[in-house]
Parts: sequence; C-alpha cells; structure tokens
Amino acid sequence: MHHRGDTDPSGGGAPAEDPSFSYRQVWWLGVGFLGIQLAFATYNAFLPLLYRESIESRAAIGLLMGTDNLVGLLLIPVVGAWSDRVTSPLGRRLPFLVVGIPVAALTLFAIPFAAALLWTLIVTEVVFTAAMHLYRGPMAAMIVDHTPPRRRSTSSGIAQLLGGTGTLVSFAGLSLLYDVDPRLTFGVAAAALLLSLAVVWRAADRFPAHVDNTTVAAVRPLRDALAGLRRLLDDDRRGELLVLAAMLAGYVGFAGLQAMFPIYGVETLGLSEGRAAFLLSTFALTYLVFALFAGMLGTRFGEVRTMLVGLALLPALYLVAFVTRDATAVAGLLALVGLAWPLFAVPAVALVANMGGRRGIGFHLGLYYVFTMTGQMVGPFVLGSTMDLLGNPGMWLAAAATTLLGFVLLRSGRRRLGPLPT
Repeated sequence: MHHRGDTDPSGGGAPAEDPSFSYRQVWWLGVGFLGIQLAFATYNAFLPLLYRESIESRAAIGLLMGTDNLVGLLLIPVVGAWSDRVTSPLGRRLPFLVVGIPVAALTLFAIPFAAALLWTLIVTEVVFTAAMHLYRGPMAAMIVDHTPPRRRSTSSGIAQLLGGTGTLVSFAGLSLLYDVDPRLTFGVAAAALLLSLAVVWRAADRFPAHVDNTTVAAVRPLRDALAGLRRLLDDDRRGELLVLAAMLAGYVGFAGLQAMFPIYGVETLGLSEGRAAFLLSTFALTYLVFALFAGMLGTRFGEVRTMLVGLALLPALYLVAFVTRDATAVAGLLALVGLAWPLFAVPAVALVANMGGRRGIGFHLGLYYVFTMTGQMVGPFVLGSTMDLLGNPGMWLAAAATTLLGFVLLRSGRRRLGPLPT
C-alpha cells in the first residue's frame, strides 16, 4: 500500500487541508481502537474472576484492578511527549505500536496461565497494562495526525464507534467462550490485538500531513512532560487547564454512575444483580449508535458548542432519574444519556488535540487521558460517598452537580482559550 507523505519527512509547510484526505483511511486506523477497547473490556470483565480464585477480599481485588489507571497516569503523559519528538523511519507513533501491541498481546494471552500463582498473575497484569498504555496515546495521536483540524471531531466519532464495537464483541462474543475455556477468551482477544497492528501498519502514513515531522535534536520525554504540565499554570494557558478540568468533572459523574448504578438498581429499584447491570446496556447501545453522529455535529457546529449542549442535557436527565423509581423509565433515561454523553465525550478528543497544534498532539492527548482517567478513579468514591450521606438516589444529584461544574468550567475555559495553534 502506498503511504501518503512517506517521502516528505520534513513536514514543513504542510497545508491546513490535505486534498487527499479520506475518512476511509481513518476507518482503517480506527481498528486500532477496536483492539484497545476489546482488550481492556476482556481484561476488566474476566480478570476479577481469576483473582477471586486466590483472593477473598473484594476490596483487594478492586485495588489490584485499579493498577491500570495508576500505570496509565504515570505513563501516558510521558509517552505522549515522547511520541511528539521521536524521529524514526516509521515516523512518530508507529514505533510505540510496534513495541506495545505484541507485548500486550503476549501478556493478555498469558493471563489465564499466570493465574496458577497469584504473584505471576499480578506481574502479568502490570506488564499488560503498561504495554497497553505505552501505545494507547500514540494510537489516538496517529488518527489526529492523519486528519485536518476541522474534521477531527468526526474522526473521533469513528474511533469511538469502533472502540465501542470492540467492547460489544468482548461482552457479547468472548464472554460465551469463557464458559468453554478462559484460555479461549484471552487467546482470541490477544489475536485481535495482533490483527489490529497489522491493519494499522498497512493503513498508516509514516509521515502524515497534519503533524510536525521535523527532526528533533534532543528527546527528553520526562523533562518535556513535566515542562508541559508546568506551562498549564501560566496565565496564557489557563484556558487549557479549565477545559481539561471540565473533562475531569464530567467524567467524575459519568464513571461514578457506571460503577454505582448496579447497587442502586438492586437496592432501590428492586432488580436482580444481573438485571441491574443489564440496564446499563441501554446506554451502551445508544452511545454506540450515536458516537459517529456526535462527532459530525462537533465538526459542523464546533467542538466546544457541541460539548456544552451535552453537559447541559446530562444534568437534566440525571435530575429526572433522581425522582424516578420505575425500572423501565430509568432504562429509557439511560438510553437518552447514551445520546447526550457522546455530545460531550466525542468532540473532547478533537478539542484537546487541536490545543496541541502540530507539535504537541501526543502530549495534549496524554493530558486528556490523565484528566479523564483521574475522573474515572475519583467518580465512584464521590458518588458512593453521596449515597452514604443522602441515600442511594443521591448518586444522581452528585452526578448532576459534577456535570454542571464541568459545564461552568468549559464555558470559562472557552472564554480564555483564544485561537488554537495550527
């Protein structure tokens, strides 16, 4: 396959719009996201079952499962800054995929075998999550590198759609294999990861048009990442910090609801444990259907405007759910949440990438993951604490409050953001 841009590593003077750009290439690159979400969904769904064979404490299992976010928080911003400055015949991002995906696939395949001993399972889990986070940010940046700034929201929608498909494949398909033999589930997921590398390898330009491909004299990823974090505190970068804080706040409410809803469904709605968890599938389905359309809206009307609409709709839905006790009605509200949430989440990736300009895409997407993953880590605690204070329905109030905070922060950040770099 011919790779557009392979013959021009300098990247100097690239046009703002690439006349040869095609969403077809983005679809193929999005297969990388399908692999990421399929692997993480398999890991999150079935690893606790393996830990349960060796560990009695559910809290201890939860703590071990949280290592992926901790590893990601440490790795992603450094890797993002690193991938902005790497100079190689494979370009900026592919080297991270070439290293990360095979290691992730090997350790994912090894998980059911490593479960024979607790310590080998823990080591295998940590290596797997480190390998996944080594290439997760560069994979996101690669799609941005191939997309003109004004079309990145739609490209984000494509990536989210394919990622959601990977999650659905894991839950609907690989879960059936688990009852036959856990090694089949993890083995097929590992093979899917390797297949995603083959697809991305063939589809990716080595020197895409929409990233700075000039050679960098010195590569100091840790120093560059720390310097970038410090610059967020500068007055002229305060808008960026507020936008990222808005994303953190939005994810606190969203992730908290995902984690605490099954308890609410059982204790407040009177559902079985399986039925309470199943209600969340109404959200997952509408999100999958609407993700691409949300990206197109972000392209048409602007990322921030689209995100603000989502952040305005979500608290209203949460407050209606607060006074609703009918399971069917709650399922309908969750389906509407699945339509509103991508209005916020999908354009957010494009907005942060555009804040990085041509030279800082990888680092800024690293910041996106740091802030959103922090929200995912904090969310269950915040909403769980509110449930302790106000009763189970209080989780809807906490979700509404944190989402409204995100709305305020995003509006404030938009006023101070100024024109984005190109």
